[in-house]
Amino acid sequence: MKIKRPELVFTLSFFLVAALIVQMAMYSLHLFSNWNLMFTVLEACHNLFRAIGISSMNVMLEMLILSTVGLVLITLVKQIVRYVTFSKRLTVLSDESMTNHIIEQFDLRHSLNVIISDAPIALTYGFIKPKIVLSTALVNMLTEEELRAVICHEQFHQQHRDPLKKFFITLLFTSLWYVPILKWVSKHYQTLREIEADRFAMQQTNNVVDLSSALLKLLKNEHRLRHAFAVSFADTSVNDRIQHILSPEKEVHATLPVGTIVYSIYIVLGLTVMFTMATP
Repeated sequence: MKIKRPELVFTLSFFLVAALIVQMAMYSLHLFSNWNLMFTVLEACHNLFRAIGISSMNVMLEMLILSTVGLVLITLVKQIVRYVTFSKRLTVLSDESMTNHIIEQFDLRHSLNVIISDAPIALTYGFIKPKIVLSTALVNMLTEEELRAVICHEQFHQQHRDPLKKFFITLLFTSLWYVPILKWVSKHYQTLREIEADRFAMQQTNNVVDLSSALLKLLKNEHRLRHAFAVSFADTSVNDRIQHILSPEKEVHATLPVGTIVYSIYIVLGLTVMFTMATP
C-alpha cells in the first residue's frame, strides 16, 4: 500500500508560514529597536509609498501582528486549561485493575490507562509522553483481536507524538486564519495520519477484519472526543479510512486545491511587499 502524500503542499505551507513568522518578527524588531533592515532601494520604495499617501499600512500590519499573537496566546491558554481539566478527569476515572489487566494481556510497554466510562473511547493524548486511553465500555464491547487492533492503531499515534503535531497544526490554522491553505493542510494531514495508523495496525495484527469491525462499532455508538491535544480512534476521515481498510492495495489520492494554493501565495506575497515597504 502506497499513500500518495501531497508533500509539496505541506512543504509549501511550511515555507509560507515560516516566511510570515520571520517577517512579523523582523518588523516587530524594527518597531522596538529601530533597526534598519532594508537596503537603500527598499527605503526609496518606502518613501514612495508614503508620498502617495499610504500611511495606514503600518497600523494594519501592527494590528495583524497583534491579532495573530493574541490568537496564539488565547489558543494556548484555552488548550492548556482543557488539557489540565481533561487530565484530572481521567485520573479520577482511572480503573487501575482493568489497566493492569490490559497491559498484561497485550504485553504492553507503553503508557496506557483504562477509565471507567459508559461511552466507548479510544484515544491518545499528551505532548511529550503521550498516553493511550481506553474506556471500560470499549474494552467490554470489542473482542480481544478487535481491541488489539485499536491499541496498535493508538500506539502508532503514541510513538510518532501525533497529538503534539495535531496541536501545532491547530495552533497555526487558528492563529494564521488568513492563510487559507492551512485549513486544507490541517484536514488532510489528519486524514493521512489516521490512514497510516490503520495501516500500521493491519501490519501488526495481519488482519483487516478486526480493525474494520472495531471502527464500525465505534461509529455506530457515535461518541467522539475532539481536542487539539488528543487523537481519537474514530475522530476523523471515516469514509477514507473505510475505503483504505477494504481496499488497502489502492493508493490514496488527495485533490490539490490549486485555487487555494494560488490565493495563499498571493496573500503571503502581498504581506511580504507590505512588510518590506513598511520597514524603512
